[in-house]
Order: sequence, then C-alpha cells, then structure tokens
Amino acid sequence: MATPKECYATGEPVAFLRIELKRGELHLLPYGSLISAHLAPESGSDKHDQLELTFASHDVTVTGFHLDEIALALQKTTCSVIRETNTASADFGDKPGIKSITVKKAGAKA
Repeated sequence: MATPKECYATGEPVAFLRIELKRGELHLLPYGSLISAHLAPESGSDKHDQLELTFASHDVTVTGFHLDEIALALQKTTCSVIRETNTASADFGDKPGIKSITVKKAGAKA
C-alpha cells in the first residue's frame, strides 16, 4: 500500500496558509486575517472532525480525522499547508487526515 501524501505540513511560523484542493485549486490566505478557528470533534471510528476557519475574506471548512494536531499548528502559525487527500480514515490510524476542504468568500451563501 502506498503511503498517503501528508495532509498538512509544519515548520517555522509563516505569513500565509496554503490550501490545496483535489481539483488543483490553490488558495493562499494570510494568517493576519484569521479571525477564529473552531474544532468540532466527533466520536466513533467512522465520524469526521470539522475544523472551521474564519478569515476576513474567506470561510474555510476542513472535514477529516484527528484534526486537533492541525488546529494546534494553526494556532502557532506553523502550519504552512493543508491539503485534501483521497485516503480512507483507516489508512491514517491516529494521524490527521483531511477528506475535504471547502473555501468560500466570507458572507457567501451556501
């Protein structure tokens, strides 16, 4: 079985968060415009966590597994990239995995 591509990367603090979507779309959002973050973990083996990020210009919803590590890296501004992956939850074990990311302009209707 191939190793899944990491769904996030960390390092030194950065000015922008890079968001990569499966369809090739890319967003760069400045950490300075991050207003809030909310993590709603779900219990159970097949449940998804949801991480909501509110930037001044965009609303980002991240759905996946074990997203608490990503939330901590975002808090420290050391998360340089988040990306969608095609891997099932069982393939990640206890590591974070991102199933989907939705990026919408702030105030846009669903």
